[in-house]
Parts: sequence; C-alpha cells; structure tokens
Amino acid sequence: MTEIPEKLKQYLGSYNAQIYDGYCGETIGWGYEIIKRCGEVIWSKLGKYGDFHCIYPTWFLVTKWLSKEEAIKKYGKVTNINLGPRGGFHGITFGKTKFCSRKLNPKK
Repeated sequence: MTEIPEKLKQYLGSYNAQIYDGYCGETIGWGYEIIKRCGEVIWSKLGKYGDFHCIYPTWFLVTKWLSKEEAIKKYGKVTNINLGPRGGFHGITFGKTKFCSRKLNPKK
C-alpha cells in the first residue's frame, strides 16, 4: 500500500476495518472513513490510493480488499459457490463461512 500524503490525511479518519460482508459480517475492506468534505481535485487525488465505497451516508476510501487467497487461508478452501438461475454470482463459501460480496466472485 502506498502511503497517503499528510496533506490528504486531514480528510480521512483512522485506518481500520471499514467494509463488512452483508451475509457473514466478516471484514472485507480496510481503509479510511472520509470525514471532511473535499473538492473535486482532492477527491481525484485520494482516488489514486484506493477505491471509493459508499455505505449511505458515509464514504470510505478502501485501500485493501480481502482477497480470495486470504479468505482461503483464514476460513478454508472454497466449499460452495452459489449462482442464480441465469448464472449470476450470489455467494461463495470458504470452509463454513459464506460471503455474498461480489469482491470475492471467483470469475473476477
């Protein structure tokens, strides 16, 4: 992870677990809560350090997402992949822990 410059950190809260899977509640994204309104130029500069993610009404700068490899190491091998009737991703189970986050879709 590239270090965020001090002049941009004034717009961010502390680095922490920020995004959780909607099914199992486990952490899938780490980064910063955006705590201060910033203009287009600052927003663009912040975007170079991660992905913006909104959980209304709060915005986050996510600098690290849980990878499939990390999930396998922590929870166990893939034991199930849930697909909808037309093949759309609905979830994936590592060991006994089921996730619904599209960030863990094995096709991506």
